[in-house]
Amino acid sequence: MNTPAATYATENSFDSYYAGEIEPALVALEALRKKRVRFMTGLAGLGAIGFGAIAILAQTGQSDGPIALAAFAVGFGGMLGAGLAYLGLTDRYKQVLTGGVCAYLGFEYTLRKFEFPLARFKPLLPSYTSVKLEDRIGGHVDGVDFELCEGKFSKKKAKWRALMLVYSFGKPFNGETMIVADTDWIGNALEQHRQNGERVRLEDPRFEDRFNVFSTDQIEARYLLTPRFMERIMELTERLNNRRGVALAFVDDRLLITIRIGSAARRFEIGNVFREVRDGKERARNLLAELELVTDVIDSLKLSATGHA
Repeated sequence: MNTPAATYATENSFDSYYAGEIEPALVALEALRKKRVRFMTGLAGLGAIGFGAIAILAQTGQSDGPIALAAFAVGFGGMLGAGLAYLGLTDRYKQVLTGGVCAYLGFEYTLRKFEFPLARFKPLLPSYTSVKLEDRIGGHVDGVDFELCEGKFSKKKAKWRALMLVYSFGKPFNGETMIVADTDWIGNALEQHRQNGERVRLEDPRFEDRFNVFSTDQIEARYLLTPRFMERIMELTERLNNRRGVALAFVDDRLLITIRIGSAARRFEIGNVFREVRDGKERARNLLAELELVTDVIDSLKLSATGHA
């Protein structure tokens, strides 16, 4: 069926779109899933045999010979192959489910290997040594262009995830204004050292208790951070249940937002693929609810292409 997603969005419900576009693709994937699961199980079993053989050889003092090397190759290759097969199957389902929900909303979805302005988020993110980006979603809502993606960050033994959102405007800002979490006196001192501009003092004690604001243009910062806008930011953090993990920046012609979601949290995931996907509609609806975050931000902060706040 080649009916455009926009037609479904205006003439039919999401259920109609799911039945016409997503469900048939899931049915077509089921045969592949069964074959791939058998393949993964076989490779994992082969890997277990290989590593089991290594354990036995170690107990008999033969862990340095060619047999042990061959057993390691079998074990490692089996487990690696099973992991890659699982990743490939998961990717196929994500393209169908996450990609299908994005198409319904008129958004673009890219799983990996995409361009994203990660460097612009440096003032809003803790320092990290490695990052992996996935699930880029972009589009246009209520006159505002946006893109978002999820990042998996790590530094030494610490790992965390964050959603990064970019909202673009036609009118650039005069300065750079950063809104970051208020932590403790050490964290705040370090934050002030790494941020451009000066600390902006505001009249809302609740906002000041939760955030620190730095700007290279004090006048513009106060213009942007009206009492109502500050209230909207606090409402957004409550809605996300993330009072200390949200940071924002007004840079060039963009509003940047980061949302920390923890190392174990997942966004835009499709669930277990080891069994038949019989709850596809529920999974799709969960994804649809998560993507409402994009419009929630636009609605909550009252963003538009003609005004900054």
